[in-house]
Amino acid sequence: MDHAEINTIRGQYQAGMWPQFLQMVQIEGLRGWTGQAVEFNFPVVAIVGENGSGKSTLMKVAACVYDNKEKEKRFYPSTFFVETHWDTIQGVKIDYRVKRGPNVESFRITKPTARWRVPENGPKREVFLLDIARTLPLDASVGYAKIARSAAAEVESADISDAFRERLSHVLGRNYTKARFATSDVDKKRQIGLLEREWGELSQFHQGAGEDATLDLFRTLQGLPENSLLLIDEVEASLHPRAQRRLVRFLLWLSRQRRIQVVLSTHSPFVLQELPQEARILLLPGPQGLSVVYGVSADFAMSRLDDEVHPEAHVFVEDREAEILLREILASDQDTSKVLPRIEISPVGPANVVAMLGTLGKAGKLPYKSLAVVDGDHADPNCFRLPGTVAPERMVYADLKEKGWPNLAQRFGIGAGSLLTALEDAMLEPDHHRWNALVGDQIVKSSVSVWEVLANEWCKSCLDPQDRKSLAEALTAAADGG
Repeated sequence: MDHAEINTIRGQYQAGMWPQFLQMVQIEGLRGWTGQAVEFNFPVVAIVGENGSGKSTLMKVAACVYDNKEKEKRFYPSTFFVETHWDTIQGVKIDYRVKRGPNVESFRITKPTARWRVPENGPKREVFLLDIARTLPLDASVGYAKIARSAAAEVESADISDAFRERLSHVLGRNYTKARFATSDVDKKRQIGLLEREWGELSQFHQGAGEDATLDLFRTLQGLPENSLLLIDEVEASLHPRAQRRLVRFLLWLSRQRRIQVVLSTHSPFVLQELPQEARILLLPGPQGLSVVYGVSADFAMSRLDDEVHPEAHVFVEDREAEILLREILASDQDTSKVLPRIEISPVGPANVVAMLGTLGKAGKLPYKSLAVVDGDHADPNCFRLPGTVAPERMVYADLKEKGWPNLAQRFGIGAGSLLTALEDAMLEPDHHRWNALVGDQIVKSSVSVWEVLANEWCKSCLDPQDRKSLAEALTAAADGG
């Protein structure tokens, strides 16, 4: 993640420097949406969810809320959501909120019965929707086979700019000396992309799938006007992980340069990892309909797409440190350890995300039994708490220090003096999240190894048995469905 770029964008966004912005979309009566609203809280956001969760519906609705300046480029809901012999589309309400300059306005699109009704004076903005069809190989696209067989000459050629060609080279990890689009004497309306490398030029008929799709994408990106809205379905398609990361970083840069808003759909953890928490939106189907969850960790978002693990209950915690501490607490007694095989502990993000999942779980809106556990320095009526009244690191370090750092020198296999110095120096750092890494740097251990030993020793020396019992009872009740 490019933290400097993200912090710059965050500051500029909060200062209102995106004059055109789609802030919210609410959908009712369309493909399983029953009035859920999605808020966009960052200039580049990613929508994640399993197939059929509503990502494409959201993207298509977002494309329709603006009136493109050029009428022929406008997207209409009647095009995306077609009534068929099997599908009746009625009673639809799409509410949305947009920012235009200093003003925030609300609009509505409806389809009460047979006809769509759109605002007469709706907001105008240039919108670009790139759906999954963009990844179709050129030789499989209608009309291009004839060009491949019959073209005898070029009629026209347009180069990708040097700046965008260099960005394309960086994303794909190859040095392209030229990138261009040519029209042939067979069909002047259909362009063929060409990439030149050290050994020659290659057309899209023979490029790899990732090269083909990304070259087309960069042609669109180069022409994006300022303040436009860009929607990309399955942005990671045909790209390897490093290319996915570089593409997202490029989109962040482009968003800041041109003040464009970007909405992506994805199934990739690498895409999510390049975006801040406020830019991650999980669509989570449940027995009572769809839930919209913001700010989830990339690992948790991806785990919702995988059916490999089938625990009796899901336990949501803030981060890896909370997961390790909770596991050590339960494992520290033979009776309470019995609940561990029945649960899956998932770090999901900051306390507000844990609290949101706790609320959804209590309301029966998640597709599984669950319990949310916040750190001791937070409180929420829908969540259980870890022991203590401060962050887990602060509690564990302070309690072990008070006990004289019991058994740790032996556990780590280094001298007590050196270890004590490393531990107490780390506690001088204001950010407690860095303590384990600082200790690990001094004693040549990973931060995870440091925390596992400290948490284990804290459970042996400092843990109140009643706290352990209460946690185990709550988790057992969740697994039992109580």
